[in-house]
Formats: sequence, structure tokens, C-alpha cells
Amino acid sequence: MAGFKVKVLYDFQGEAGTAEMTISTGEILTVTRTDVGEGWWEGINSRGQSGLFPEAYVERVSGSNPPSIPAPVLPQNEWTERVPPNQKDDWDDEDDWDDDTMYSEIGSNNQQPQNLYNNETNQNLFPYGGSNVQHDNVSLGGSSTMGDGKGTVTKKSLNIFSVYVKSGLEGYILGTFNNLPVSKKYRISREGDDILGRWEVITNPYTVQIASPKKATKMGGLKSFIAYQLTPSFSNVEVSRRYKHFDWLHDRLTAKFNVIAIPPLPDKQVSGRYEEHFIEHRRAQLQEFIDYMCRHPILSTCDVWIHFLTCTDEKQWKQGKRNAERDQLVGANFCTCVDAPEKEILSSLVDQKIEENLAYVVKMDQCLKNLMQTAQDQHKKCSNMYKREFSRIGESFFALGSAFEFNQQGMYSKASVDVKSIGSTYMMIGKLYEEQAKIDWQPLFDKLYIYKGITSSLPDLLNMQKLSEQKKKECERNSQVAQVALGDVRRRADVLTYTVFAELDHFQNERDTDLRLTMKTFLKEQLNFYKNIVCKLEDTLAQFD
Repeated sequence: MAGFKVKVLYDFQGEAGTAEMTISTGEILTVTRTDVGEGWWEGINSRGQSGLFPEAYVERVSGSNPPSIPAPVLPQNEWTERVPPNQKDDWDDEDDWDDDTMYSEIGSNNQQPQNLYNNETNQNLFPYGGSNVQHDNVSLGGSSTMGDGKGTVTKKSLNIFSVYVKSGLEGYILGTFNNLPVSKKYRISREGDDILGRWEVITNPYTVQIASPKKATKMGGLKSFIAYQLTPSFSNVEVSRRYKHFDWLHDRLTAKFNVIAIPPLPDKQVSGRYEEHFIEHRRAQLQEFIDYMCRHPILSTCDVWIHFLTCTDEKQWKQGKRNAERDQLVGANFCTCVDAPEKEILSSLVDQKIEENLAYVVKMDQCLKNLMQTAQDQHKKCSNMYKREFSRIGESFFALGSAFEFNQQGMYSKASVDVKSIGSTYMMIGKLYEEQAKIDWQPLFDKLYIYKGITSSLPDLLNMQKLSEQKKKECERNSQVAQVALGDVRRRADVLTYTVFAELDHFQNERDTDLRLTMKTFLKEQLNFYKNIVCKLEDTLAQFD
């Protein structure tokens, strides 16, 4: 299907020398191909330029041609219902999930870790499943604290595409959700009015190392992919994961935790995926993603993440994947797992804090973007322009030394050797610039990329909190709402507020520690680089003495 128009949601910088096209937020594109694969579409912009861009970076413009294939009908029975013979089952087709070797040998006894999703609390799963279906989009008629089976407030938004409904926020605030199975609680503490919420400190910190990316094949060599080996420190058991497994994990985390800022994954790429430098760079970027996950008090302990790190049995992996996609504790309903302080937060204090944080996040986001562009620009200059300039300087000196040598008519000339050594030194400096970009500017860019992704999502969290406050005030103005029900609404809105501010507190702590360490490391590498240049110039100068 092609020929429809889409609007760009996020900026995307296409890689030079590839089929990728640079697109800007708000731009209108005409899609010409949707069967490119790997989450990419092909299209044409208003200037007549064509190229590839990520499907997830755009949305269809209303009024575009409707899809030629009707949307599938949701099954009405339990999720265990058999698939009709004429309908493909996502789990039994030729999807790469079923064909990949998702496990490694674990010692001589082949002992497998426990599958965290095979527990009784997850047996009564949401019947519709799927990552794109939120159970608050339909009338669940769930129970409330009043026991009338109608929820706290019966008036709901009729627009199923509203922010309230899509985020699951409306169902959570109004209490129209079913009794959800809560297997664990995440505790938030409060330390005065300055800290409105803080996640409980991780009691058992751990790390995960990603290494040894290897090219593997499947289907008799018809398909190839890169597998990365992950080793958690708490188990020391290596698991093999592909980029598409990371992509699935990120989709699940985003769907489950829309009140938590999820770190971004490296961008998808169509060409050059098997080049050695690209594979190593992607490994470093995935390591940044993993490091942030391991330091987060909630993300580092959630079931889907631990399942991703530990499951080595193919059958258990598939079952865990199915169960994760049918998890009911998604969206704002995650707040039912939060153990927040009982103290009610003053709306005036919250409104002030929210506006202050919105202004701070917007400024931080822009500054991170500017520094990222600078780091990317310096990386390119070091790899190309600086290397070329210093090589040209070195070649000029070397040519002059060769001319000295020629004029001596074959006789030894100390001046010739000295001048040629100057040329060799500058050519060596040019090579140092090329290598240095991988040591300081590229790691700096990768770290900023993680935090730029976080700051891009924080405004959504803050705006969700503002929406919950609006819904709470709407209930307060409704004289038909009983005081008991209104108290429940206020409590749920406060829990969401505590959650949002706990996430802001975590981000600021990460900024103060992790980013500060990154800047310190960057300066050390810069200092070592220029010291190395000074030493080489001093050694060359010593030859003249």
C-alpha cells in the first residue's frame, strides 16, 4: 500500500551515503512503499526528494487513503482460543522470533532459571492481548471501593482516541478498572516539600555486560543477523539477544510504563548493518541503554526486563513473551503497584512544581540537542577534515625534506631527515585525530543520546500529571460524586503525582552523577589526546638538538 500522506513526529538524520532521508518534525511526506521491512518506509518530501525513514517517526494524516485491508476483528473469547485455519498465528508463522536460537548452554546439567512470567497471578490475563490494545479503551465495568460495579465515576470520555483513554489515565483516575493482580509494590518516600517523591533505593544493584557481537545465520543461511551476548552479574549466565529482541523489549516497556521515562534504543538502520565499525558502535549504544536500565529502581526489577536477561529456554521465552504482551498492569494502571505516602499533596504546590519542571526539561532538552550536534560535528571533522588537514601539512613538510635530500646529490643530509620527521609527525597527528573521535566524541554523543531520549519523554509524564489533576478537579466540581468516591479519586491522582515526581527525582540524580562522570571522562580523554600530540612534537623538536 502506498500513496498516502504522513506527518513527521520526530526529527531523523539520515546517514550520508545511504538510502536514508533526513526528515523534520511537522513535515508532510508521501509514502511510496511500506514493504521495505525492518520498520522502514520509503517516501517523497515536498522538495521531491525520496528516501527511507523509520515508520515509527511518522503518523498518518487524517483524510489519507484508508488501508486496503480491513482491521482484524478482536477475538471475543479467552486468549487461549484457537486460531481459525485461514488466519495466521503470529507465533507459528515465519517470524524470526520462532526461528532464533534464544538460549545458551548452562553448565553440564542444563539447569534453567525460573520463568518469572509463569506464576499464578498472571493466569487470568487480558483477553485481547497485543501491545497496541489498552484495556481502558473499552468499558470494563470494573469494581470500585463503593462496591457498585460502576467505578468511582460513571461519566467517561466518549472519544476513545483522547489522551485520557489512550494512556489508560481516565480508567485509573475514575477507578473503572478490574481488580488487577498486583504481585509486588514499588515504594516511594517523601522528604519535605523539596522532594515530592523518591523511589526506594535499589537494595541489590547489579550490572549487565554486552559483548562478543557475532554474525549468525538461519534458514540454511538465507537469513543473517547479529547476536549480542549479555551477561548479568547476578547470574553470570550468558544469553544471546538480537536487536529486534531489544526492540520488542522497548515496545513492552513503553506500553507498560507510560509514567516512567524509558531510555531510547539506537536508531534502526537499513544499510551497513554488518560492517565491523557499525556493529561495535551499536554494541556500545546498547550498553548505554542497559546501564541506564540497571540503575533505575523500577525498570531494573520489572518482570519483563528480568525475563529478557535470564530466560535461556526457547519454549519459556515464547511463553513469557506472550504473557508480557497480555499484562494488564500497563499504562497508568501501573500506579496500582506504587506504595506512595498517604499525605495529600497541595494542588497549588504541585502546579508550581510542574510548571518549573516543564520549563527546566524543555531547556535541558534543547541544550542536550545542541551539544549532541556539536559532538556529532566534531566526530565527523576529526574523522575527515582534521585528519585530512594534518595529513596535508605533514605531506608538505615531507616533500620539502625530500627536496633537501635531492639537492645533496645522494649525500647524507641531517636537515633532510629532520624536516621529513616533521612531516611524519604531522601525518601521525592526523591519524590520532581519526582515532580520537571514537574515544571521546562518540562516547559523549552516545551518552547524550540516552538523556536526550529521556528529556523528550519527560514532558509527556508531566502533562499526564496535569491531565490527572484536571480530571480530579472535574470530579470535585461534580456534586453527584460521593465524598468517599471523591476521596478515592484524590488518592489515585496523588499516587500518580508521587510517581511522576519520583521519576523526575531519579532523572536529576542520574544527571548529577552519570552525566558528570561522562564529562569528567571526556575531559580526561581530551587531555590525554593533546598530551600525546605535545609529546610527539617535543620528540621531533629534540631531533634538532
